[in-house]
Amino acid sequence: MKIKFLTSIICILFIMGVMACAIAPVNEFDTSLQAMNDMSDSFKTGPKHKAIIIYHAAWKGAAANAKTELLNRGYTVDITDDAGIGLNFLTQASTSVKSGDYMVVYLAGHGYNPRTDYADKSKATALNHYVEFNYGILKVSQTAPIFEQIAQKDVHLTVIDGSCNGGESVLYAMGQKYCMLATTGVFSPSLTNIPPPSNAMQKDANPGSFGFWWEYPHMTASWMNGELIYQVSERINQRIFRNDDTDINNLSLFLRPLIGCLTGLDLGGWNLHYQYCYLYRFIYPDEYAALEQTEKDKFTNSLQTYLATMHTSVDAGATYYSQLDDLLDNPSLLMKAAKIYSDNYTQIWKTLANDPNWNIGVNPGKHASNMKDILPEKYMGEAGFLKIANEIEYLMMVLKTGFLQQEFLLGQIDELVRKLADDPAILPDLSKVTLKLMWPPDPGDFTIKFNKHERALVKKISDIERQRKIDRRLILGPSYERMGMTRMGLSQTEYEMEANKFINNGIENYKAGYKTKVGEKIGLSHDAINSINHQKLEEQIAKFKAIMPTLYYAEGRLSFLLSIFEDTVSKVQNGGGTLPSQVPY
Repeated sequence: MKIKFLTSIICILFIMGVMACAIAPVNEFDTSLQAMNDMSDSFKTGPKHKAIIIYHAAWKGAAANAKTELLNRGYTVDITDDAGIGLNFLTQASTSVKSGDYMVVYLAGHGYNPRTDYADKSKATALNHYVEFNYGILKVSQTAPIFEQIAQKDVHLTVIDGSCNGGESVLYAMGQKYCMLATTGVFSPSLTNIPPPSNAMQKDANPGSFGFWWEYPHMTASWMNGELIYQVSERINQRIFRNDDTDINNLSLFLRPLIGCLTGLDLGGWNLHYQYCYLYRFIYPDEYAALEQTEKDKFTNSLQTYLATMHTSVDAGATYYSQLDDLLDNPSLLMKAAKIYSDNYTQIWKTLANDPNWNIGVNPGKHASNMKDILPEKYMGEAGFLKIANEIEYLMMVLKTGFLQQEFLLGQIDELVRKLADDPAILPDLSKVTLKLMWPPDPGDFTIKFNKHERALVKKISDIERQRKIDRRLILGPSYERMGMTRMGLSQTEYEMEANKFINNGIENYKAGYKTKVGEKIGLSHDAINSINHQKLEEQIAKFKAIMPTLYYAEGRLSFLLSIFEDTVSKVQNGGGTLPSQVPY
């Protein structure tokens, strides 16, 4: 009897529950059902995988490929070319993600340079860096608080800034709990679509991490770094920067771009043009003749004004060059780094060449032609790392020496032009207008113009080498090999003399390819010209231009070797590893 009574009560309660559900508001029922579904999905799938991609049309290919790769890894992907929509995506994600979730953000757009002073190293300045998309911009001051909020929830967060000056994002994220990467340093340009993150991600397991070679087998950052340097080694301002808060990483964000400024006096005429130095018309007469008259009228700056502007970057770089020297001259640090290098020799070189299948022992020269004739077998073991350090020091001396030689030659060209000018109009009233140094180029069309200019410059060098059958390995010469091995007890003066020999050797090899006819099209009449001085002017112009191939070669070689040095020293300085190395995706 009691059992029947209890059964009746249970049935009545069940019916009442069903009726209550039936008369409950639809939205409450939907909310309860959604919550149950969410709990069920969470129970089934565990942590969520979320990706947000915000892009500019110039990065459309890299953005699309990143989306495909992340979808294949189980991510839900929100993608947009609108900054406002992207910010909403980020804001919503910051409230919905939870501890243990995985999140990847890719900011693929043009970047802004917030620094007006090359000596400014403050993190606060980085807050004004922004990434420009098809519609709108996002500043670090807008995104960084969101990233920090997400990371504080113990979400596995990785952010990639692929823009010009993206190193600003890395600088501001130093010491944070998430992994921040950039494809270039501060005040320096990048290349659109390079490197597409998807290429490197495909080389890593699922889950992987944006680790460097010491985090084997998860080395996505090193694969990206290798692809980037391998393609554009002349752009020493570019590598993959990660927010490991070490002395060398903080230094490199500024060091690499300012090393690049040592090649800026020529750079195929880029700075001579956009600083509107009056000598541009003599050194690059064909390019000058093709300009519109309104552009020609702007060339009113003297050589002194031009050099003063160029020195703003190079002189500021002296502090950073000195800090690099201190690391290169630290025996205790070098010995610790040498051991780490020796233990990781194979994966270091594989990732730097972006080739996981490279059998270095069998074919050490496989990538030599694309790696500035660098052969890993010459840098084996702990002694090999010390040789890398010595060679970096020597290559820096070559770049500094080349800058000084170009400066000297510009002075001679300036003096000869003044002697030869028979028409006062050829020497306008040099108004000494102070202009913004076009490094980095402004975002958008101007950056695209610079990228095309640089490709043409590199092609010109390659064409001259092919036409004149120049073997760059012979230009290195025995003195280069000796300097790379050790300073051999040479004084600083003797060391500088060796660098001068290296530069002069390059001039003799390349100058015939840079012969420049200077004549009537720019206002110099052959009838009125002293033939000896005219010949000397063209000779000095050829020498000035002929230094660039050697500097670009040294810069590219330095970029490869410096990457090894930076990462190895960073490993020493971060001890057991920093948070960015421990973030899976």
